[in-house]
Amino acid sequence: MEKLSVDVKKNNSLFNSIIFLILGVILFTNPGGILKFLSYIVAGILLIPGIFNLLSYYKTLKKLNIEEHGTLIRGIILIILAIVVVVFSSFVETTIRLVCGGWIIYSGVIKLIEAIKSKNEKITFYIGLGVSILMIICGFYVALAVNLVFSIIGLFVMIYAILDIISYVSKK
Repeated sequence: MEKLSVDVKKNNSLFNSIIFLILGVILFTNPGGILKFLSYIVAGILLIPGIFNLLSYYKTLKKLNIEEHGTLIRGIILIILAIVVVVFSSFVETTIRLVCGGWIIYSGVIKLIEAIKSKNEKITFYIGLGVSILMIICGFYVALAVNLVFSIIGLFVMIYAILDIISYVSKK
């Protein structure tokens, strides 16, 4: 019985790794599509309770002749939020890109200041200068390149999944 439990866990691990590999490939090859898909899911999660709130309001109003303004307002707000999520889904991607790029640029500027402070030590200065300039360039690239952040996440997810699958196969 214990061996069966171990086999199920190992097979489950392989299944999860394959799912992660597929997700990583999709993220890497079509990051914009994933973002749209996720925004539609979030919109659906907001839209369904919004519709139920509206139906509940009209049902209560019709049967009991009682106005539940809270239910009506909640329903309208949820439906409006669902529409906003779908319409502004590209805004989310842009925000993530700008925040990540900005953080890398900020880190590069800090490294540049540290390199300038250590210009008496020639090797440390040149290495620090090179790294900081590279970081600043990469930060601008991340901030300006569309869907780069999600592609990189997809790449890391694929690497993780491949390593996990290799680990699974090597244990057999």
